[in-house]
Amino acid sequence: MPKANRYDRTNVGVTTPASIGYPAAVLTLLLLACGPTSSISLNGNDTGEGAGEETGATVDDSGSELPGDSSDTDSGEDTGDNEDKDAIYEAFFDPAVIQTIDITLDDSAIRSLNRDGGEYVEGGVVINGQDFPSVGIRLKGSSTYEDLECNDGYCKASFKIKTDEYVLDQKYGSLQRITLNNMTTDYTQSKEIIVYDLLHQHSQLASRASYARVTLNGEPWGLYANIESIDDEWVERRFSDDSGNLWGTGTSYGDFTDSGMRGGWVNKSGAGDLEQIARVKTALDSFGGDFFGELGPLVNVDQFLDYWAWCAAVGNFDGYPFHLNDVIMYEDPADERRLTFAPWGTDESWDQLEVSGQAWYTIGGRLALACYYDAACLAELKVHIDTATTEYGDTDVLAMAQAAWDLSEADVQTDPVRPFTPDYVWSYRDYYEPIIEDYDEYVRAQVGL
Repeated sequence: MPKANRYDRTNVGVTTPASIGYPAAVLTLLLLACGPTSSISLNGNDTGEGAGEETGATVDDSGSELPGDSSDTDSGEDTGDNEDKDAIYEAFFDPAVIQTIDITLDDSAIRSLNRDGGEYVEGGVVINGQDFPSVGIRLKGSSTYEDLECNDGYCKASFKIKTDEYVLDQKYGSLQRITLNNMTTDYTQSKEIIVYDLLHQHSQLASRASYARVTLNGEPWGLYANIESIDDEWVERRFSDDSGNLWGTGTSYGDFTDSGMRGGWVNKSGAGDLEQIARVKTALDSFGGDFFGELGPLVNVDQFLDYWAWCAAVGNFDGYPFHLNDVIMYEDPADERRLTFAPWGTDESWDQLEVSGQAWYTIGGRLALACYYDAACLAELKVHIDTATTEYGDTDVLAMAQAAWDLSEADVQTDPVRPFTPDYVWSYRDYYEPIIEDYDEYVRAQVGL
C-alpha cells in the first residue's frame, strides 16, 4: 500500500492569515444575483439503506453482539438499552478525549479509492477497540480532497465510514456513519472541535465533534476531526418527528432560487421532495417586506436568527447565509414543516473583516437578504446577536481552545501526514488567542451593540 510521506507544507513564511483571505462578498452584487487514549478537561452525508445479510441483532462479522443493542434476532425489534447507546454517543463525541480509529483496506480497495474516492469500498475498522471487519469506506471533501497516493506528498485523505454498507443495521452504538475531516484548511487544527462544543454548550442546533487518532493498515495516519455525520440518527437525536426532509448543500450552491434548487440541495434523510423549499422561494418571489408575516409560516424565524447570530458570534462566515453552502436544513413535521438551520463545517471560524472582508452583514443567501432589508427583522437579528455574543462572553472560550490545543499538541507534533509543520500550527494558535478571547466584543462593535 502507499506509504505516508513525512512531509511539511513549506509555506511557513506566512505567520498570519492576512495572505490567505478570500475576496469579500459584495452585498449589492449578491442582491442582483440572488477507546479513548488521551483526555483533558475542556470545561470553562450519506443516506440510504445499507446492503448485506440481515442479522437481527447488531453484530460484527464474527457474530459478537455489539454494545448497546439487544435487538430481537427474529423480529428485528430494538429492545436494547438506549442509555448504553447514549453513553457510547457521548463518549465518542467527547471533545476532551482523542478517539482511536483503525482502518484497514486491501490493495484493491486503495486502488479503487484512488480512482474514484466518492464510491464506497469494503474495508474494516476498529473503533475504540470495537472491531467491524466489514464496513463501507470512501474519501470525502471538495477543496480539502486528498487521495491515498502520496506521490505528491499530500495523502491525508478525509474519510466517510458507513458501518451498515455491507452488514444490515450494523452500528457503533446508535451510529452508522462516521465522518473524519483532515483539517487541511484549519491552521490551528482545532476550530471544529472548539466551535461545535461551544454551540452544544449553548443548546444550538449543530453536530458534535471530537478528535480522532487514525491508523491505516497499521500505519499512523494522523490526527483528525471526528464530526457527527448528518443522517437519520442526527435527526432522531434532535427532533420529536424524524420523518421530515433533511438537506445539505452539494457541489452547487443551495438557495431559494431556481438555480439554487437545481442540484444545490442534497437530500440526507426523508422523502427528498422540494415542496417546502419551493414554498419559501415563492414567498420570496412575491416578498412585500414583512419577513415575519410572510416567511414565518414557512421558516422557524426565531431559530434561523439564532443560527445566524451564532455564526456571527464565532465568525463562521464560510456557509449560509453568507455563502450558499455549508449548511444543514431540516423540515420539521412537528412544526408544520417549518425550516430549521444548522452549520456544517466550522473550520474557518473567528474570521475577521480586515482579513477576508467577511462579517455578519456580508450575506448572499436570499432568505437572509429579505430579513436584512426588513427593519423589524434586522432589529430582531441584532437582539439575537446581542444574546449570542453575551453568552459567548460569559463562556471562557479561550480556556476551551487552550484545552483542545493541549490535548492535541503531541499528535500535531507526531502526525506523519500532517498538513502543516508544528511551528506553523503553534504560530496560528498564538495568533488566534487574543482573537478568540475578545471576539464577542469585536462582533458587538461591528453590530453597534
